[in-house]
This record gives sequence, C-alpha cells and structure tokens, in this order.
Amino acid sequence: EICVDNANRSIFNASGSNPQYAGMGTTLVVGVFHENTLILGHIGDSRCYRLRGGVLSQITKDHSLLQEQIDAGLITQEQAAGSSIKNLVTRALGVEDVVMMEINEHTVEVGDCYLMCSDGLSDMVDDAEIASILGGPVPMDQKADILIAVANEHGGRDNISVLLVQAQPATEKRGLISRLLGK
Repeated sequence: EICVDNANRSIFNASGSNPQYAGMGTTLVVGVFHENTLILGHIGDSRCYRLRGGVLSQITKDHSLLQEQIDAGLITQEQAAGSSIKNLVTRALGVEDVVMMEINEHTVEVGDCYLMCSDGLSDMVDDAEIASILGGPVPMDQKADILIAVANEHGGRDNISVLLVQAQPATEKRGLISRLLGK
C-alpha cells in the first residue's frame, strides 16, 4: 500500500505542478501470490479475471459510474456493454491526494489462470472471447500476444496491458543455501 500511496502522490504532484500533466491519472491492478492465496488490489477499471474449470470470472469490480449504475439496478450488464460512459472511473491514481485501493483475498487452485488487464483489453474483447483464448491449447506467452492482437483487431482505442499467471503445484520449500547450490 505504501508503494501505491507514493505513486499516487507522485502523479498527483506532477499533475498539479505541470500544466501539460493537468488531469493526469491512471488505474491499477496488482496481485501478490502466496501459497494458495492471491491478495489482489485494484483502483479504477483495470481488472483481474480468473479462468477456473473452463469458467471465466471477473474477480474485481470496476470503480466506475457505470458499475455504480449496474449495482443500483438502473441498467443491466447487457445495457452497460454498449454504454458511452464506460470509462468514467470513480477512483484513479493521481486524481486526488489520497486514493483507496480495494484489496481482497482469493483462494488459488492449481490450474487457475489469472488475467490482469487494462480497460484497453476488456473494452475491446468480450468475456466469451477472453475465455476461449485463455482456455485454448496455445502456450501462455502466446495467449497474451493473441489477446492484445484481438483487442487491436476490434479497434484498439486505448493502451492494452495484459499479464497472465497460471497457478502451478506448490514446490518443495528449500532454504537459501539449498537453492543456491541447486539441491
């Protein structure tokens, strides 16, 4: 959280002291994997998805005006998909002097595939297509490239950031000396 606070302050200060950066801000999704737990933080509409057993789930909830309308029952997910206010975020790094990062814990199972991405991907590629790509037989590094290519083919109107993590079986815990000696 200290790193996020420092980044927020740096962006906020740059935005306030340099006219060319006025109004600058960004979103964030960050994860720490520890044993069978994912500690996930996010701000704005950068997302984390999990593919488990062939089912794709969005495990972050956007900090956006559109999400607030969905939560209030004013519009449906289907109506939201075509909305013109998709990118009006209610939280972002650098917009205010203090920002609250939402933090949640998730249980990780072997075989889970996690996708952390910017809205440059999630606005251009629907969940069904993301699930199809992630569930396909292609190597993980190629899946990231495919997701980016598909987002660009669909219009690519924003920066596209993609990070994929595949949960593997736990390895034997070894001490530092054993690891250094390769034992």
